[in-house]
Amino acid sequence: MSPLPVIEWSALRRLVRLLLADRRTQEATAFFELLASYVHRRVDGLARRTRALSQAEADEVVGEVLYQLMRGSLAAFRGGSLPELLGFVRIIADRTTWRVMRRNRRDTEIADRITVEGHEVLPRAERPDAHLEYEVGSPLGQADQSYLNDLLMAGSKAEFARRAGVSRAAVTQRVQRIEARIDQLALAERMRHEVWMRQAARQAVDAGAEPT
Repeated sequence: MSPLPVIEWSALRRLVRLLLADRRTQEATAFFELLASYVHRRVDGLARRTRALSQAEADEVVGEVLYQLMRGSLAAFRGGSLPELLGFVRIIADRTTWRVMRRNRRDTEIADRITVEGHEVLPRAERPDAHLEYEVGSPLGQADQSYLNDLLMAGSKAEFARRAGVSRAAVTQRVQRIEARIDQLALAERMRHEVWMRQAARQAVDAGAEPT
């Protein structure tokens, strides 16, 4: 791991303000990538040590942590150095990771209780932490949201093309146009869309869609 760059207090506060203001500058982008890289390492490290999260679940946790930072947690930081900021981010990452781990453990315990020899004996329980989660809306237009939801429900581009009666190439082109619109979004809006996609994918799986 390379040593942390030395950032003076005034420069650190300015970078935080730039990032929260969605300023598309090289400085803000590099600063976000620094924080994102740290969150990835922290969450992946916990996932490997505990063996309690799959890679997909760890990636979802990373997205949630970054969204929390951009949604307001970063604005609450009052420290004066980069190590202090990373310590602040570490607390958020650890809390989110352990919350997801506890949720998974509870879900497994519930599944063990409601299923006996392949027969469901108790009604399906709501996820224990469902009341703690927040619904995130995508910044995309309703037409794009509906298209992505239908694609997630289909489980693959090929299956979606079959259901819609169009070619797979047409589906790919439409997805590429949506991705181009996503690339034009401000940083916080892209993060919000990423979290929305993760939640939509989870809802599709819960509804019975096969993962892509």
